[in-house]
Amino acid sequence: MRVRVDEIPDSGRTLSLRWDQEMLDRFVPPDDPFHLKLPEPLQVELFLDKRTDHLTITGTIQGALEVGCHRCLRPFLLPVDEKVDIYLVTEERGEREDEKELEADELLYEFFDGEVIEVDELVAEQIFLGLPVKVLCSEDCRGICPGCGANLNEEACRCKVNHTSRSPFAKLEVLKKKQPEE
Repeated sequence: MRVRVDEIPDSGRTLSLRWDQEMLDRFVPPDDPFHLKLPEPLQVELFLDKRTDHLTITGTIQGALEVGCHRCLRPFLLPVDEKVDIYLVTEERGEREDEKELEADELLYEFFDGEVIEVDELVAEQIFLGLPVKVLCSEDCRGICPGCGANLNEEACRCKVNHTSRSPFAKLEVLKKKQPEE
């Protein structure tokens, strides 16, 4: 959804959106490591407030994403309850340098062209920023066995070898022995 800045009244504009799988698919890369799905649309409530030199967007994004656990690979529902607080300034106000280290206060605002706000891009950005670095179905998830592939949350390891006593680099030792010496 695109919103023209000149169409926002001085009193502000409220947007209520239902963000569905089709919208999410526009922003998720094909090799998505999270395997994101929306079982039900996310509810997005935003308020756009126009000022003379900037725009603020505040609101919430609520619902749930279906994601794959990074340890056991099983899908589960991850609650989404993101607060939105975006400060938009036009690109002309910012310095134009090839590379510049950002100051702490510069992380508080984003740039836009001053004419059109790409609301869907901002919503996608807020969803992705809200994802944890490591998505786990539970803090005590035991993951999968590297030998037999059993989900250790649901069943016992079927391997005959005790993996806890072996180093995770044991396979590298085998490869090293096969390499000709220089």
